[in-house]
Amino acid sequence: MRRLLRLVQIIGVLALVGLLYAWQHPDSISRWSRTAATTAMPEPQPKPAADDPAGSAAATSAVPAPRSVTGAQAAVARWIGARYGVAPGAIAPLVAEADILGRKYNLSPNLLIAVMAIESNFHPYIESQAGAQGLMQVMPQVHSRRYEKFGGKSAFVDPMVSLRVGAEILRDCVRLRGGSEAEGLRFYFGGGPASATYIEKVRAEQGRLNAVARGGHVPTTG
Repeated sequence: MRRLLRLVQIIGVLALVGLLYAWQHPDSISRWSRTAATTAMPEPQPKPAADDPAGSAAATSAVPAPRSVTGAQAAVARWIGARYGVAPGAIAPLVAEADILGRKYNLSPNLLIAVMAIESNFHPYIESQAGAQGLMQVMPQVHSRRYEKFGGKSAFVDPMVSLRVGAEILRDCVRLRGGSEAEGLRFYFGGGPASATYIEKVRAEQGRLNAVARGGHVPTTG
């Protein structure tokens, strides 16, 4: 019994000493409490999905990202950004993809970029009165089959899909006109008297883009 009372007395003395120390050194106790609060329980880390070992949502995209951007492509993207008031970082992947598609379809990459410029001013959600949509102003109802591999007609809102579908259509237009890019542009536009002005605008913009890609100084106005 005496040992138990002695133990209680010792505990009481230690508790009193601790209280006195806390009263005299409040900063030390505060620092300890903050440290304990930040180190006692680590933040849980999100687990990757079972069907996505890399833990990246980008892995599920139906449209793969283009290759890295070259210096010339970056210069073109910056020029487009200044001329059309769009983000160069968003345009650069499209410029790189246009280069890939140009080689694939035997078209000038800057021709594809110029068509985007004249058709939509690089605004991906624009729609004409006739129902043409996206960067390349494609008619989803007419070309629904071409969108199937990208998930359907609603995929036109994806700028990369719009570029790829439009490039494929322009390739076919050029083929149907005996390999002439000018006549292919006329067919792409839909013909008519206004097609001559359209071709002139696209060709002029293509020339400016070619000059920028060669490192020339090209005004962004006019």
